Amino acid sequence: MAVAQQLLVPPAELAHTRVRDVEFVDMPVKQILNRCDSPQMPFRWTINPYRGCEFGCVYCYARYTHEFLELRDPMDFERRIFVKRRAAEALVRNLARTAVAHDQIALGTATDPYQPAERRFGLTRSMLKVFASLSGLNLSITTKSSLIVRDLDLLQEINRRSRLSISFSLITLNRRLQRILEPRAPRPSLRLRALHEVSAAGIRCNVLMMPMIPGVTDDASGVERVISEARRAGASGLWWRSLFLKPAAASRFLPFVRASLPSRAPRIEEYYARASYPPRTYDEYLGRLFDRLRREHGFTIVREDPPGMSGALLAAGSALTQGQLALWETQPAGRVRLDGARGGT
Repeated sequence: MAVAQQLLVPPAELAHTRVRDVEFVDMPVKQILNRCDSPQMPFRWTINPYRGCEFGCVYCYARYTHEFLELRDPMDFERRIFVKRRAAEALVRNLARTAVAHDQIALGTATDPYQPAERRFGLTRSMLKVFASLSGLNLSITTKSSLIVRDLDLLQEINRRSRLSISFSLITLNRRLQRILEPRAPRPSLRLRALHEVSAAGIRCNVLMMPMIPGVTDDASGVERVISEARRAGASGLWWRSLFLKPAAASRFLPFVRASLPSRAPRIEEYYARASYPPRTYDEYLGRLFDRLRREHGFTIVREDPPGMSGALLAAGSALTQGQLALWETQPAGRVRLDGARGGT
């Protein structure tokens, strides 16, 4: 426990703290390292220091996680952020009694560990300090944020002592389009610069073009620009996945498309009116396009999922929902507790 005390984030007075239109709620946790038993996932353990995400990506599949807290307004996901403030202390305890061996630990599978809240609360950095003190781990991090460069010192130490990979999510270089799809996420140029810095430090980096949105981000020339710039910035791998639209995400995304991209709405509604996935023929088209472009730009084509990618959850649908997330219960005054030995997101 002495080590844990050194790694704790200084106590924050946040029980209900509001910044602009975002409310931050303290979420006490006993378990931050969550076991994933689904064979469809490329990782065994997941960590999410925050619940909800300020980036507000209109397509985000993880909006369903707030429904397990009885928060069903799709905007709650980006306006009520639950902060697992003692995450580092919980991680020390969890690792001390859990044999993770070389199983992959994926940081940021449901919400971005470097969303704006991280500047205020520093939970991700506090956990990286824990990982940097250990050896022989297999860790992956998925993010949209250039804030990750702040922690380059810790990432280099982790990379020296363990296996580490960083995946940057980037679906378009069109700044105007990116701003409306991902309102509070860093602009593409900042992500590419961060990718370059992390890669130049000797850390393996991937780019995740997820999701590919029919008629919106799937233009061949736009896709090629992302692939070309990702390679130039130092990405070792690049993966894609088409839009996955469960009801919680659809309730935010479809009204957005009708209002902001009305010319694209008919095709998207045709694809997703009765299904969470687009037609198989669409994925086959994207598969051919990406195979050709990755080959032309020097990427090795592999069929396996990249380390810890959030997109694995897209393919697996709701594999993590009932079995893990049902353990969470909302308490009076917005307090949330964890019941059971294994956690959710």
